[in-house]
Amino acid sequence: MAPIYFFLHTFPFTAGIILLLVGNERVRRILAVAALVVSLAAAVTAFMRFPSPSSLPLIGGYTLGLRFSPLSLLVVFFVNFFGLLVSLYSCGCRGLRSSRLYFSCMLWLVAFSNLICMSGDFLLFIFAWGATLALLYGFLRFGSGESAGKALTVVGAGDFAFLLGACFYIASSGTTTMPHGGPLDLDTPLRWVSFILMLAGAFAKAGCGPLHTWIPAASGSAPLPVMAILPASLDKLLGIYLLARICLDFFVLTPSAYAVLLICGSLTVLFAVMMALIQHDMRKLLSFHAISQVGYMVLGFGTGTPLGIAGGIFHMINHALYKSGLFLTAGSVGQVRGTFELKRLGGLAAVMPVTFITAVVFSFSISGVPPLNGFASKWMLYQGVLAGVFGSSNGFFKGIFVFAILSAMFGSVLTLASFIKFIHAVFLAEERPVQERLDAHEIPLLMRAPVAVLALLCVSLGVAPQFFVGRFIAPALGSPVGIYGTWNSALASILLISALVIGFAAWKVSGSKKTVRTDAMFIGGEQPVFDPRFPATEFYRSVEEAPLMKRAYAFLKAEAFDIYHVIQGGARLLAYALFIFVDRVIEILTVCSGYCGLGVSWVLRQMHTGALDLYLSWSLFGLLILLFVLMGR
Repeated sequence: MAPIYFFLHTFPFTAGIILLLVGNERVRRILAVAALVVSLAAAVTAFMRFPSPSSLPLIGGYTLGLRFSPLSLLVVFFVNFFGLLVSLYSCGCRGLRSSRLYFSCMLWLVAFSNLICMSGDFLLFIFAWGATLALLYGFLRFGSGESAGKALTVVGAGDFAFLLGACFYIASSGTTTMPHGGPLDLDTPLRWVSFILMLAGAFAKAGCGPLHTWIPAASGSAPLPVMAILPASLDKLLGIYLLARICLDFFVLTPSAYAVLLICGSLTVLFAVMMALIQHDMRKLLSFHAISQVGYMVLGFGTGTPLGIAGGIFHMINHALYKSGLFLTAGSVGQVRGTFELKRLGGLAAVMPVTFITAVVFSFSISGVPPLNGFASKWMLYQGVLAGVFGSSNGFFKGIFVFAILSAMFGSVLTLASFIKFIHAVFLAEERPVQERLDAHEIPLLMRAPVAVLALLCVSLGVAPQFFVGRFIAPALGSPVGIYGTWNSALASILLISALVIGFAAWKVSGSKKTVRTDAMFIGGEQPVFDPRFPATEFYRSVEEAPLMKRAYAFLKAEAFDIYHVIQGGARLLAYALFIFVDRVIEILTVCSGYCGLGVSWVLRQMHTGALDLYLSWSLFGLLILLFVLMGR
């Protein structure tokens, strides 16, 4: 095995084992960060040199292939990058830095994520993929065992589906090499089943509907750094990486397959962003947006165009940047204020200015506001979908493309609306009453620095997206890709800043000439002790209570489509079927055999009376039968 493969997998895995033997908390944190720095350096080296294929020797002379592609190198770099940043943040996070197992799990997660991207063989890929599932469960156990069990069930079901799909793919292609001889045509039922099952594995890992319900459940109890490294970044990277392999390397997709991706992506965007809009818990709000953004990535692959697919990959990177930053920001706020309820927060912009600025950058990025990175990738996605609208001659598929573009744009509007609520509730709203206030302060530098780096990257990739797309994403697709249309980052920045300056100037001028009369408020004839507050959680209550939306939200809140409940119901049905057709049958057979035994014993008792003449008669009868048999031969 080449050294570069060793430093990307074996080294961090071994370092995680060594950390378990280190008793000193400070030394354990330093060693974990140092190991991740080495792993990141190896990822950078691999990205620059593009290592040649290697192999992993097994017992009996068998080997498993190790190889990189331009896309896998890109994913490996960001896997190690996010692992390092979240580990640095966790060093200042109360409750995690003292855990003996946390940093070991982080190193193992990075090691097996690297192995997934390095795998050139289905057997090795499936092994590493299953290891990340076990680590997902282990990480979520730092929170609630119930949410960890739900994640294990949903993602495990997706992984089992992927395993079956991989077996069908191997049976169809005749080899475990991935891929061998180019992608397969979807021209047989077996290949279609393989495609759907493998797609379920990618959707469960990335959190795309309907295999998404484990993410909101996990967000309610899991530590925020865990949410930043798993649903926000690494699981998205790995899930969309698998989706890219399915769409680009494993199969040649048909229009029907692209339609499946477009419909799943559009519905995921709509339903998840609608649920995010009404959340009162900061963690739940972010978790539903982590789901909705996956819909945009799936939409990109559903376009079937190089521009749309490149936009989906670019959005995968962008989402990992701003969503991990948002979860880390939420962790900072929760550590300072001790709550994640939006109505109990407020007034943090003055005491946490760095956190406030980075939160604004992340919020505008995910909302697709120029000139940030979220807008650049969404702009590419819009163009890819519009190309399908104008390029499709089939009315049905044209309608799906129209539905996709409307869903994507409507989702962006609702995303911006919900993050206006988020920023107002956490940072700009009036502070809580005096008796509820806690001492608020900015988080330590060790926690601020990783968040600031993520915010800086959001700005950089938004201002200069052409460089990143052309240098890193286009080689992964093997075709030139650019950001087309009338988009110009410099011009957009100038126009946006000019609009803000003009608006601020107009507000100052109008504010200096006009005043608003204020009167004292009375409730029941008495003045209230505190001024009534209008919390941000009330912003969109009218939306939730609108006649048409009320039914939609009732359906969404009922979780009728929760795949976890479907799996539970299926398990109960299977258990009942086994009880009826196996347990009861065995019970009936056992009882019947017992009665048969009693009947035989009764007959034998009647035959054995103790009379000698009866025994001689039976002996004679047996002798006659024996003679008859012998004479018959």
